[in-house]
Parts: sequence; structure tokens; C-alpha cells
Amino acid sequence: MRASFTMVSAGGTTRLQKRVALVTSGLGTAYGGIGVVAKSIKSALEPYCKVLVWQHPPFWPRPVRITRVAAHLFLGSQNPPDFVIYDHVHLAVLHACIPKLRGVPYAVFLHGVEVWQPLANRRREALLGASILIANSATTVAKTRAANPWLPGVEVVWLGVPRTSPPIDAGKLPPSALIVGRMSSPERYKGHDATMDAWPLIRSAVPDAKLVIVGTGDDEPRLRRRVAKEHLEGIVFRGRLSDSERDRTYRSSRLLFYPSEQEGFGLAGIEAAAFGVPVLGLAGTVAAELFPNGEGVALSKDLTRESIAEAAIPVLTDPELASRLGSAGHRRVQSTFLEEHFATRFRSALAQLLQIDWLGQTDPLQKQPSQSASIHVNESYWERQKRLRFSGFVGDLHPMIKELFSSTRRSRRL
Repeated sequence: MRASFTMVSAGGTTRLQKRVALVTSGLGTAYGGIGVVAKSIKSALEPYCKVLVWQHPPFWPRPVRITRVAAHLFLGSQNPPDFVIYDHVHLAVLHACIPKLRGVPYAVFLHGVEVWQPLANRRREALLGASILIANSATTVAKTRAANPWLPGVEVVWLGVPRTSPPIDAGKLPPSALIVGRMSSPERYKGHDATMDAWPLIRSAVPDAKLVIVGTGDDEPRLRRRVAKEHLEGIVFRGRLSDSERDRTYRSSRLLFYPSEQEGFGLAGIEAAAFGVPVLGLAGTVAAELFPNGEGVALSKDLTRESIAEAAIPVLTDPELASRLGSAGHRRVQSTFLEEHFATRFRSALAQLLQIDWLGQTDPLQKQPSQSASIHVNESYWERQKRLRFSGFVGDLHPMIKELFSSTRRSRRL
């Protein structure tokens, strides 16, 4: 592979800066959890690399966004970067479609349900051909491997959230609970229905309990109809909030409901804990991995209304318990789940591939979730790819656009 560097001068010293392309649907909260991760990846690498963002905007009309990412990939391949990071397996399938990118090493980030199903053909090849696979949790790795036993080694890199100002004392707040998450009819796993199932039991024990629902999506009308039809009192829909409004809502909440069995990581739970808000999670899921020994989390045994109510009612009625859980969760985030922790872990995962001096930074925290070899290179795959000949611009774009049309139908924004 032909190396390409950017010259950077600092303090009179000139060094070579490697170029890394990040292929993503977008950066930041407007693009959901994956957008937050993409923004964190960019921030983690920018002090050391030239980061090129090749975007596939999910909100644009399909022909326009396909043209956009196709142009980015093809034009970018004319001066290939040193490394490519795909923030979704459905985008990673494009790597083999561009001859000039086939010799460039790449990483694929695994988030959750998009890889918790059998993967075949180009998606399987995209993972087998990656120089490194990175997942947000050991839970994601285990569930992906259960569906795909051929999965190579994966490096676990827990995510991180911004550092917050002093935490709240949850026990001093009224019994106001919160749900934060997308309401999507194909993906009803964020805990909205399970929480509503338990809400009459909770209200019977805590008559002044309030539930604030933050977020929106195509399933919101159904949930609103359910609240009206079942006469569920004390439930308020807030819609999509700005980051500052969301943070203020966290600060006024005594409990975050997050009884989801299909979360690969669950950023909302970490965000809430960062403010000192206790989290209600589900036993046997990623919540138990991130908050071991009940450190800041109340775990429901299952998704039944009785189990969720049993876990929630003590937090909403016992100020001492709420304060203790909130404080423990805040300490857990401050020690393990800040953005700088993620940055250190992510750079460590790529250290061998990028051969960049990360200023001697190490992170012993990552030793706990790591499960397997951090680097996987399938040489036979790349030998096969190198035998493919360049077929010209038109020949290049045709399979790429065809694959984009098929993959975007299945792609989910997490």
C-alpha cells in the first residue's frame, strides 16, 4: 500500500501524520447512538491523525445519499488513506467494491442488533476481510458470535460520555422517572412497552410518580394511543430535545427506565448515571456488564410488569436507596466511561495497525472487558481481492451503488 501522510509542524518539529478515513452516516446526536460513537472516534484520532469524514447521510433521499457516499469513496480512493474505519457493517461492504481501496487496511465497528443475526455474502466477507473488528461491549461480541460462529477475534472498546458538572442527589428529587430513546416500530426494544405495562403497578404504590418520555419516531403515535386508551396517568411525551434540554431533564429525574434486552451498549444509561441518576436495567443484559455488582443500577429479573415494578418502586420511594445508587453510578462513569477513557481505549486498539506513538498512554480499565485477540487479518481474503482487476470508473460504481441500495434497506440507525 502506498503511504500517504500529512506534514504537521509543532514547536519547530515536523512529523508525519497518517490519514484515516471515517465512513459514517453522520456525527453527533442527530444521527443517534452510532452518530455519537462516530463523533467520539473522530475526536479520539484527530490529535494524532488527519481524519477524513466520508458521510452517508441517512435522512437524505436514497438516490442523493447513495450518490454522495459513492462519490466520497471513489474520489477518496484516488488518493487512498492509510486506514479506513467503517462505523457500520452495512457500510463496510463497500470496501471491496473500490479496487484502489482493496489494499487499504480497515476496521469495522460492531454496535448491536445489526450483527446479532446471521451474516452472509458481502457482510460476512466485510468482517472477515477487516484488519480489526471493534465492538462496544462483550455482550455485543457474545451475541454476534452466537449468530455467526465464524466471527474472528474482536477488540472490546467501551464507549464514553462527556464529563458533567457535580451530580444530582437523586434521593432529594420527587418520583419523576425517565425514558430516553428512539421509538421505532421495527425496533421496539428500548423498554417503552415494558415500562408502560408496569406503570399501573408503580402508580398504585407511588401515586405521584411521573414518567417523562424523551425521543420520537414512527412508533410514537401508537404509544400515545396506548397511554390514552389504557388511561395511564402521569406519562408525558417530550419529543426530541436539544442536548442541553435533555441534560436538564436528566438532572430532574430520580430514575431512568432502560429495561432493554437488545442493547449493545446503551449510551442513555451511561449518560443518566453520569448525572447521578439511578438506572433500571435488565438482568443478563449489557447493563450487568457495565454496572457489575449492582453498582448504580437496579436490575429487573425479566420484562414482566411485576419484575419491573419490583425494581422501580424501591428507588422511587426510598430516598436513601436512590441517593446511594445514583452516587455509585456517577463514580462508575467517572472512573470508566468518560470520553477520554473511550479515546484511550480506541487508540490502544489501533496502536499496532497505525503504528502511532499515542504518547505512552495505557488504560488498565480495558483489561476487564477484552475477550479475544485484538487484531485479525485474513490474508487469503486479501490475496483473493488483489487478483481482481480494475474495471474502470463505470464498472466500479455499478456494484457499489447496487450494494448501497440493498444494504440501506436493511441498515438500522441505532
